[in-house]
Amino acid sequence: MKENSFRLENNSFDVIRYFAAFSVMLLHYTYYAMALSEQKIATLRGIRTITEIFPGVVILFSLSGFLISASFERCKTRKEFFIKRIFRLYPELWLCTLINLVVVIILARERLDGSIFLWICTQIVGIANTPSCLKDFATGSINGALWTIFTEVQLYVILGVIYPWLKKMKRNGWILLMSASVIMNLVCKYITDHMDGAVDKIVERIFIPYFLWFLIGVFCYQNREWVIPTIKKYIWILILIFAINQGFHVCSYGYYEDIVSGILLPFIIIGLAYLLPVKRIKCDLSYGMFLYHWIVLNVMVHLNVFGYMPWQICAIIFIIVTLLTAWLSWYLVRKKYDRHHKKAI
Repeated sequence: MKENSFRLENNSFDVIRYFAAFSVMLLHYTYYAMALSEQKIATLRGIRTITEIFPGVVILFSLSGFLISASFERCKTRKEFFIKRIFRLYPELWLCTLINLVVVIILARERLDGSIFLWICTQIVGIANTPSCLKDFATGSINGALWTIFTEVQLYVILGVIYPWLKKMKRNGWILLMSASVIMNLVCKYITDHMDGAVDKIVERIFIPYFLWFLIGVFCYQNREWVIPTIKKYIWILILIFAINQGFHVCSYGYYEDIVSGILLPFIIIGLAYLLPVKRIKCDLSYGMFLYHWIVLNVMVHLNVFGYMPWQICAIIFIIVTLLTAWLSWYLVRKKYDRHHKKAI
C-alpha cells in the first residue's frame, strides 16, 4: 500500500492530546476529592474508573512515540532534533517552576529551608522531586505529575540515538524488540511488588516500564503505510478485546497498566486518530495542563476547598484555573515557538 493512500496530517491527535491531559487531571482530582470531601459520590468513582480504563500516561507515551518519530524525520540532524525538543519542553517547564515557587512562598513560607534550592536545580532539568521541607504540605508532592516529563526526556534521548537503526529494522527485529519491551514492563512490575519503596521510586522515574507504549507509537509511524489502514479496518475487534479484558479483568498483571490493555490501547488510540473527524487545535494547552494541574490541586488541598464546597464546584474551579494557567503559559512562552515550528501532523 502506498503512503499516499491516506494523508498523514489528516488526524485528530490534537483532540486526543486533550483527552489524555484531562484523563490525568481527573485521575488526580478524583483521588483527593474522594479522600477529602465529606460527599462520597458515585459519580466521582465513575469518573475515576474512566480515567483508569483510559490512562492518560499510556496515551501520552504512545502518541509521543508516533509524533516524535515524525519530528525526527523532519529534522536534518540529531542536533536539530534535540534542540527542538529542548525548546519544546523546557521553557514552559521553567515558567512552571517559577510559578510553583511563588505559590509555595505565598502559602508555606515558614516551611522553606535549604532543600528548596536543590528542588529548583532538579526542576530546571526536568527531574521531579519534592523538597524535604514540603513533604507535609498539601498533597505531599510539590508537583506529582512531573515524573512523566522526565520520562519523556529519557525517551526522546533514546529515540534520537537509535531511530536510524529502528528505521532499518525488519519484521523479525520488531518482534524481538517488542517482546523485550513487554518483558521489561513485566519485570518492573515484579520488582516493585517485591522490593521496598526506594526501588519503586527509581523504577517509576526511568523509561524502562513505559518503553513498550512509546515503542508501539514508533512502530506505527515507521510502518504507517500498512499499519494505519490495518488498525482502521480491525479497530472494532481491538476495542472489543480491550473492553472484555477491562470488564472481566482477564489480565491484571503489568506495570502501571495490565499488559494486555497496555498493548491494545496505543494501537486503538492511534487508529482512532485517523478515524475521528479531522480536527486541528491551534492553541495546544495539553502540555500546560500536565504542568499546572497539580499546583492548582495543591492550593485547593492546602486551603481545604474540598471541605466546604461541593465536589462539582471544586471540579469547575480546578479545571478552569488549570486551563487559564495553561493558556497563560502557552501565550507567554509556547505561542512564539508554535508560530515558527508549525506541526506537520
